[in-house]
Amino acid sequence: MRGGSTARAHILIRRIGAAFFFRGSIRPLGAAMVAALLLAGCGRGSPHGVAERYLEYLQQFNYDASYHLLSARDRHDRTLREFVAEIPLAPDVSPIWFRPILHITHYQLGPEHRNSDGVSASVPVRITMPDLPLWERILDAAAGPGDTGADRAQRSLDIGDYPKVTYDDTFFLVKEHHHWRVVAGLADRDVIIDQHRQTVVQYHQHDFAGAIATFKSMISGLEKQQATGSRSLAQRYRGELAAIERVMAQQAGTATYLPRLKLDRVAMKMSEERVPAIFGTITNAGDQPLDEVAVAVTWYEGRGKDLHAVHREVHPVVATPLQFTDFSRSVLPFIPGETRNFGFVLTAPAQIEQDASPYVTVSSIAFTQSSAPLPIMRAAGSLKSGTSSPSPAASPTAAAASHGVAAARPQQLSEPAAPLAEKPHS
Repeated sequence: MRGGSTARAHILIRRIGAAFFFRGSIRPLGAAMVAALLLAGCGRGSPHGVAERYLEYLQQFNYDASYHLLSARDRHDRTLREFVAEIPLAPDVSPIWFRPILHITHYQLGPEHRNSDGVSASVPVRITMPDLPLWERILDAAAGPGDTGADRAQRSLDIGDYPKVTYDDTFFLVKEHHHWRVVAGLADRDVIIDQHRQTVVQYHQHDFAGAIATFKSMISGLEKQQATGSRSLAQRYRGELAAIERVMAQQAGTATYLPRLKLDRVAMKMSEERVPAIFGTITNAGDQPLDEVAVAVTWYEGRGKDLHAVHREVHPVVATPLQFTDFSRSVLPFIPGETRNFGFVLTAPAQIEQDASPYVTVSSIAFTQSSAPLPIMRAAGSLKSGTSSPSPAASPTAAAASHGVAAARPQQLSEPAAPLAEKPHS
């Protein structure tokens, strides 16, 4: 409180102190206690005090109280249940990890700033928490046979043995009916969060230039928002953008590495969904770890000088997440000497699959950008169970006797050097 409000408070304190005296209370103690209570109450109602209460309620897991400190618009746009699934300034993790990670997240508030309009304010906040993507990679790399990073995660939190990241955000507040309320801008931010999901898919499709452009647009949009928590998202996206920019800068040198990726046992079979799919293995025979590998399936028709491509489709066979996955899967790079199974459903039109022959080649890669240590090979050609890329399983009744798809490209427009795939039986 400032100015006339302070003077009125002092008068009120004297009056209440007198009341304590006339009731037989000890005047100095009564006045001091009441003054502390009143001043604390005024501080808790200030922009800084509201931000402090929001964080206190959050770390006490009192989500209802945090929710009721939001602006009227945010509470109109979100129910309490929806708010709990996406709490501004809270860790973006699944429920199983939310409380343990929130418990060790540290918030430090700066001085409040009230705008000249009298109804808006801001309070800076510095946040220190685990570097979740790096933490997950470190634990997954250290996990032994039959072990997972999740098994080690709680212990690492308990003893404080995890990488940390510190970044700045801002509480934005608005005065509503004489009370300061937190502006989260949830509806506007959701548009960018949805866009981020699509951009991650774009990255795994190896459209690195497109993903970079979209990330820059998202970050710019978040930084312009006067919304609590938007700068936290922008910080996370900047980290992902930096990794993709490094991948993009290395693309010119990836062509010489592609021959070091060896395809084997490539065959076209029916998937469990009874649709044509490609299956095989890929080995990293080079000396660099990879986060992304995509293969191209090119369909050819004709023979001899009439041989020509009629369709091309690209599929990721190694896709390592950029973001924290809550230990829902092993986040491990494709390391030198490792062999992985792969499989994917074909997307060519049915007529092309009927008339043309497929050739499979490695089309693009992304070198690992993380600073996490590499996992150790524990068996020849493999890591632990469950680290291969997800693939559609072949049906036991599929055409297991297929001669396979040519893991090469025709060297010339003449008779192809490799045998063509035998079509799977239905």
